[in-house]
Amino acid sequence: MNGIHDMGGMHGFGTVPVDDDAQFHADWERVVYALVRAIRPQEIYNIDESRYGIERMAPADYLAATYFERWLASLERNLVETGQLTADEIEDAHRRARDLENPAEFVTERRDPDLADRVRDVFEQPASFDRPDDDPQFAEGDAVCVRNDHPEGHTRCPRYVRRTTGEIRDVHGNYVFPDASARGEERDEPLYTVAFDAEEVWGADAEHPDDTIHVDLWEPYLRPAEETDD
Repeated sequence: MNGIHDMGGMHGFGTVPVDDDAQFHADWERVVYALVRAIRPQEIYNIDESRYGIERMAPADYLAATYFERWLASLERNLVETGQLTADEIEDAHRRARDLENPAEFVTERRDPDLADRVRDVFEQPASFDRPDDDPQFAEGDAVCVRNDHPEGHTRCPRYVRRTTGEIRDVHGNYVFPDASARGEERDEPLYTVAFDAEEVWGADAEHPDDTIHVDLWEPYLRPAEETDD
């Protein structure tokens, strides 16, 4: 998807500000984090559908939102789209929470040992999205060009490397293909680390033209450098 969220290399936003190392800046952020992590083991929606939910925020809302406000927007969207809640139920909950002197009181206590164990298992297990290897099209040292594709749905291919030429530095094997996963499809593709010269990506205005940029890219994003783009 080509939206405001794909901000890498976008003009006018400057460097990313880093104010402090705090993970949370308000109690409600902890609640949102806990909700998302509690829902994930129930397989209601996957991580790529979560990202796609954020990407579909209105551009002005996205820019105005904080990190966990974006998480909350995706959480609500995905719960509605999967039939877990209705938009009216969410709006009614917002209204009732706003009427409370202490909105934290709106979060009721619930004991579910089985769900707690499942969430704990997810936290303790290392994330793994790799799949059995197929024969990859490319090998280390191959010159590749990033396809100039602009899909309407979710994609993990950043705009700033499209049309640029780089070199395969590492072949990681097959991993879940996020573009398909965001549509609820089971599909895996070879994943590569591709190295790009900074000047190739940013042109003559590159601040450090001798630097190398490494980007992890799935095979459908790439073509041999000598081929004409389709």
